[in-house]
Amino acid sequence: MFMQNELEELYNMLVSETDVMKNVDEHIEQQIEHELQQFQELATWEDYECERDKYVSVAETAKKESFMAGFNYAVRLLKGADNS
Repeated sequence: MFMQNELEELYNMLVSETDVMKNVDEHIEQQIEHELQQFQELATWEDYECERDKYVSVAETAKKESFMAGFNYAVRLLKGADNS
């Protein structure tokens, strides 16, 4: 099984910069903007940026962790040792 650091490296080198992920990033940014639309109207620009950065950070963590979980699951399936 891959170690956490190896998977993060793999994600950073191969996955995070692909066209597929850029498309995912675009959809995430649109959703974040939609979710923060009312907040943006009421908040200062600095407060809005701070809040947006929190959402982006959560989304980045979710993308990376989902990739790593899926990769590990695929490896287990290929090895015939699915221990869900």
